[in-house]
Amino acid sequence: MFQRPTYLKQLIQFKDTDFIKVITGVRRSGKSVLLTLFKEYLLEEKIAEDHIIYMNFESFDYQTITTEEKLRQKLRELMPKDHKKIYLLFDEIQVVDGWQRVVNGMGVSFDSDIVITGSNANMLSGELATLLSGRYIEIPLYPFSFREFLSVKGIGVESRKVDGAYDEYEKYGGFPSVVMAEEPIKDTILSGIFDTIVLNDVALRAGVKDPATLKSIIRFLSDNVGQLVNTSKIVNTLKMRELKLLLTRLIVI
Repeated sequence: MFQRPTYLKQLIQFKDTDFIKVITGVRRSGKSVLLTLFKEYLLEEKIAEDHIIYMNFESFDYQTITTEEKLRQKLRELMPKDHKKIYLLFDEIQVVDGWQRVVNGMGVSFDSDIVITGSNANMLSGELATLLSGRYIEIPLYPFSFREFLSVKGIGVESRKVDGAYDEYEKYGGFPSVVMAEEPIKDTILSGIFDTIVLNDVALRAGVKDPATLKSIIRFLSDNVGQLVNTSKIVNTLKMRELKLLLTRLIVI
């Protein structure tokens, strides 16, 4: 598990404050790993393990907790009997309906330190201010920077391998799962991340009824970064692609 000291330092800086720490970021950027690193830090600081409640709502153990009442019931089971400080670490909490009421209530009623994670699509800054009554600190998490990329690869900044490493970084980016994967499957992993973000974080949230067309527009805009683009050009490109697809089907038939 790769250490991310810059982000971990931010969590530590706000530890034991009244603010709810919210780790946001694109899918697969490493939010769960950062939360795990913070848990390990707490254990190293001699915080009793039964006073650290870590819940990953995408895991098998907690995936049935989808409502605020179920979350309250589970927390009652896990809460220690004494009145010492507890550390609540909630991973992907946005899958629980009404989670904000539970989190706000825990912050008000108990001596607690709370850290939560969620994808950008579900936890935009303006919405967080409303959901958490302004009592939060947002920590945006990004995929690996090039410096982190070099560190993961074990390449020093003065090494002759830096130029080749940059070519790889420019081509595949810094998603941790992609960086650590073997060459043949990097494209497949990236394609899966792209589809998940487009379908779950964009199309579903915005109520887009034709995600295939949305994906085509995104690809077109990506291919034309830095160029002037107007709606007519997008429409014409989509029509050309539809015509090519139709001709391909006719040839197959």
